[in-house]
Amino acid sequence: MAELPPLLPTDPKIIGHYRLEGRLGAGGQGTVYQGRDEQERRTAIKLLHPHLITHEAARTHFLAEVEIAKRVAPFCTAQVLDSGVINDQPYIVSEFVDGPSLQTSVKKDGPRGGAALDRLAINTVTALAAIHAGGVVHRDFKPGNVLLGPDGPVVIDFGISRALDLSQSLNSSQVVGTPGYMAPEHIDGQTADPKADMFAWGATMVFAATGKRAFGGTSASAVAMAVLHGEPDLDGLEGDLAEIVRSCLEKDPARRPTATEVGDLLRPPQSPAPIPALNITEQEQQPPATIQADPPATSQRRRHQIAAIAAITVVAIIALTYSLAPEPGKDKDKTSSHPQNITPSSTFKNPTPSASPTTSSKPAPNRRETEPSKSGTPHRSDSPRERASPGPSAAKKPAPAKPRNLGTLTSQDQGNYCKAHGYPYHVVLGDQVACSRDPDGDDGKIADATTVCRWKHSGQPNVHAEGKTCVSGS
Repeated sequence: MAELPPLLPTDPKIIGHYRLEGRLGAGGQGTVYQGRDEQERRTAIKLLHPHLITHEAARTHFLAEVEIAKRVAPFCTAQVLDSGVINDQPYIVSEFVDGPSLQTSVKKDGPRGGAALDRLAINTVTALAAIHAGGVVHRDFKPGNVLLGPDGPVVIDFGISRALDLSQSLNSSQVVGTPGYMAPEHIDGQTADPKADMFAWGATMVFAATGKRAFGGTSASAVAMAVLHGEPDLDGLEGDLAEIVRSCLEKDPARRPTATEVGDLLRPPQSPAPIPALNITEQEQQPPATIQADPPATSQRRRHQIAAIAAITVVAIIALTYSLAPEPGKDKDKTSSHPQNITPSSTFKNPTPSASPTTSSKPAPNRRETEPSKSGTPHRSDSPRERASPGPSAAKKPAPAKPRNLGTLTSQDQGNYCKAHGYPYHVVLGDQVACSRDPDGDDGKIADATTVCRWKHSGQPNVHAEGKTCVSGS
């Protein structure tokens, strides 16, 4: 492994129960350190950036979501070991994987092919199947989150983006992810589910096999537009894997396969189990392609065996048929003795809720309201004054506050938001801004107008955007 970069003067020396030894890297979510636990085992500790989670409730919510990630089966994934908060910054401790990322490896050594690509595809989709089975969605699957360890590819950072999404939803609507690998519905701000991970997996396989993105562009916004409206570039990806990847890159998530289905398609079909021999001696076994008459003794013994099996089968069928046959008159008695049975046609009707006093909080109807009049129609005895009289809660309900206009959100505001969060490059895409750390948009995020408005007017209550106008209040 390459020499570990040392800690900076501003870096902590200890996080929780872990002693830090150096920096493994830094990205949009935080800084990753190599550390040692109390048993001197190497670990990877990610310390999140302070601006990502600024409220106590959001930090608590984040740690609760990370606890879910600990349940994921550890095969093909870097197991989450611990989590906590230091100086109001959440941190996550995971298993240490000694190897470069797929992103670094492809840029240094070139694309994968043949058996190496097949192993990569099977291992990573197996990891996603385990993550999804644990009730977790990765939400940021990409080449940078696949480490090539000595035991094979390992997926990292699963569940962190989901925890960030749910925690930041308490005070913003920022979309977390990398534009080149985000599914169309994820870019549109919809909830990302396991099918979004499959889109990211398909885009990652294209990069691994070709060294380029499935959706090209010279900026983060151009890549996002290509994902939303363009077709993937699969030139260089061949065979069955190309068709599987194409199905994963469908715009409609309902048309994408699951991780389990892709794993089944990638694995070679299993040979059928051999049929057990019926006590046939070595002299009686013949090559499959040879047609030869059996000796008389062998032929007779085989006929006896086949006849015995046939007799047992016939007896079993007769016994099963007899046991399933209804007794005469039994169905009639059963039907008449259970009049409450639901018929098939009533299954699809909306049942009327029961009036049980233990399950219903609805008061009994007013007798005067439901008593029929002499003409046969229900009437109310309440006077118009009584019917128009509002209840106590209605009289005390205050009028909703009128939203206050805080001003128009400018492109400069959106650019300043990106710079304040450590992203030197940005491209405005309508109401959204795509922030990135490099001109190609490989490492970045997309923020909508509400997120930027809440950052710009952080001291105002209930800030949100109406178009590109920042407003405060309901």
